[in-house]
Amino acid sequence: MITSASEQLFPDHPAPDSAARRRFRALARSAPWLSTSLRLELNVPEHLAQSGLHGTLGLILRGREAIAISNHEDTVCYQRELFTAERGQDYVAATGSSWSLPASLTSPVYTEDHLIARRPQIDGYQDLLPLDFLASVLDPYELAGTEPASLDLAFEHPTYIHELAETRSSHGRAQLSAVLTAGHNYHPRSPVFALVPAGTQTLIVLDLDTGICVERRVLGSSEAPLGITVLAKNEYYIDSLFTSPTPTMTDVRAHIPWTVRAAP
Repeated sequence: MITSASEQLFPDHPAPDSAARRRFRALARSAPWLSTSLRLELNVPEHLAQSGLHGTLGLILRGREAIAISNHEDTVCYQRELFTAERGQDYVAATGSSWSLPASLTSPVYTEDHLIARRPQIDGYQDLLPLDFLASVLDPYELAGTEPASLDLAFEHPTYIHELAETRSSHGRAQLSAVLTAGHNYHPRSPVFALVPAGTQTLIVLDLDTGICVERRVLGSSEAPLGITVLAKNEYYIDSLFTSPTPTMTDVRAHIPWTVRAAP
């Protein structure tokens, strides 16, 4: 049920019609197909901090194969990549994700405005991301499911859209903002983090250009909001940004032992 006008976040906007709701859900499915790389600024609340990653962080993400995170002093505090991972026989036999394709090699069903109506199974982030919530905000398809709900079944959507508005960020980026509640078919992709917690109304803001969730705020709660700023997309990043430098020269100041074999 839609809240009263005095409690609405967007009282000047009409109740969302079916076309607007379909557009929001299609955008929630579309993130992997809308960018090949992202440069973000991430504000991590204390209750979501892990491994010393909290506060304002800079994040560079190249597809689903490499990530680099820096702190507010621009010091790299986390790097990980999967492009040098072993791809031998044992990997294929032991890893179910080895059979999944990246988004660029799949053929989803598109809507008229080139968003995703039905998405196939694609390669996941595996163990690339250091924060539990990152996969959910970078690819928020849990809000909509992988395909539209059946018209023959009532309340089949994972989430209910109570309010919906086109908004802009403080940097002028176009967004879709919605007030959501979880339905009985809502299944968070992370067991420890839900974009829309059960029994709450949650403001979810999707960036219209990249499809990622740039704000998540549980309404009526003291929980600090989660915010992301999109700085750039589809930039080219070389491999060395995601790997630790290795020494390429010998330190001649260190003694080099020589083994002399005894004469026969």
